Amino acid sequence: MTFATKEYCTGCSACYSICPTNCIQMRPDNEGFLYPEIDMKKCTHCNVCTEICPVLNKKKYPPAFAVINNDEHIRSKSTSGGIFSVLAEAIIEQDGIVFGAKFDNDFVVVHGSVDTVEGIGVFRGSKYVQSVIGETFKECKYNLDNGTKVLFSGVPCQIGGLKAYLQKDYENLLCVDLICMSVPSPKVWRKYVEYKTKASGSRPKTIVFRDKNPHWQPSSMRIEFENNTVYTAASNKDYYLRTFFSEICTRKSCFHCNFRTLERQSDITIADFWGIEQICPEMYDNKGTSLVLLNSPKGNELFQNIKGKCRIKAVELEGAIKHNQRAIKSREVQHKQSMNKKRQNLFAYLDVLPFDRLVKRYIYDSVVTRGYRLIRICMGKIKRSIIK
Repeated sequence: MTFATKEYCTGCSACYSICPTNCIQMRPDNEGFLYPEIDMKKCTHCNVCTEICPVLNKKKYPPAFAVINNDEHIRSKSTSGGIFSVLAEAIIEQDGIVFGAKFDNDFVVVHGSVDTVEGIGVFRGSKYVQSVIGETFKECKYNLDNGTKVLFSGVPCQIGGLKAYLQKDYENLLCVDLICMSVPSPKVWRKYVEYKTKASGSRPKTIVFRDKNPHWQPSSMRIEFENNTVYTAASNKDYYLRTFFSEICTRKSCFHCNFRTLERQSDITIADFWGIEQICPEMYDNKGTSLVLLNSPKGNELFQNIKGKCRIKAVELEGAIKHNQRAIKSREVQHKQSMNKKRQNLFAYLDVLPFDRLVKRYIYDSVVTRGYRLIRICMGKIKRSIIK
C-alpha cells in the first residue's frame, strides 16, 4: 500500500477509519500532528486505505481533444466541429434515445427527444436562450427505467438538475454538457423575434445563431423568412447577439455559477475550440473545431467507439482552458455597478421600448465611453512598445 507523503498528508483519518483489520493507528509526530502508522503484522495488503485516500485519489482533470467530424455536410450545419452529431448517432445505433434543445414552431427553445439519426438535425447549432425542460426529465427517467440507452444534452446546470431529479446513477445514461457562457432570457429572445418579424413583414422560417457562411469566426445571425427575404448580421451588429455577448440579459445565477468547474457532472463536455489555431494549427481551417473533455469512463468508452468518424488530436488541457475560460469562471465585469444598472434598465423597459431602441440605449456604449476605451488601448500599445 501507499500513503501520502508527510508534505501532503492532512491527517484526515480516512485510512484509519476504513481499515478492516484495524492495523492503522493515528499517532502524533514531534510537532504534534497526527499521521497514520501501520502494523505490518496485522496488514493483509487489501489496499483499501490507498484506494480511498483523498490526497492520492484526488479527482484527475479530464483529458482534452480537438475533434472534427469527417462528414463535412454535418460539420457545416453544426456550431463547431460536429462532435455532438457523432455521439448522438452512436447512441441511436444502440436503439437509444437522444435529448437536446431545439426550436418549436414559434421559435421558442425547448428540450425534446429523437430516436432516429435523421431527427438529430433539430439539435444541431447553438441556441442562445434558456430552453424549456418541460416533461423531458420524466421522459428520460421512463426510458432509463425501461433499459433504453439515453443521451441527455444540455447546459451544465440542466445536467445537474437531471441528476438531482433521478436521485441515482444509471449505467444506461450518458450526459453531455457544454462550456456555457450564460443563460439568456427567453423573454428578451421573444421580443427580438417579434421585432424581426415586424421589420421583415413575415414570420421566420429558419434561424441560425452561429452562421458559418463564409467562416466559423466571427459569429453572425442568419434568419430566413417565409417571404423569402434573408437577414444576416455579425455579432457586433445584431441586436440580440449584442445583448447575449454583453451578458446584459443573463440569468442572475449565471453570475455566481456553481457549475463552472472541471469537476463536471456530465460524462462528456463539448465546446467551440477557441484558440485552436494557436494550440493545434493542423486542426484549424476556420470551418469549426470542437473541444471535447472526457469526464468519466462511460464518456471515454463512447468516445473510443466514434473515433473512426472523426479527426481527433489530443491536446494539453491547460492550453485548451486558457482560451476557453468559461469552463471555469464567470465574466467578472458583470459584477460592476455600471453593468448591473444596464441590466436593470434593460428589463425595466423591455415591455416599454421597441427592441431596437432598447438595445441602442442600454447596450451600445456612448461616444465618451468608446473614446475612453480607445485611449486605454492606445496607451497599452505604447507602454508595451516602450518595454520592448
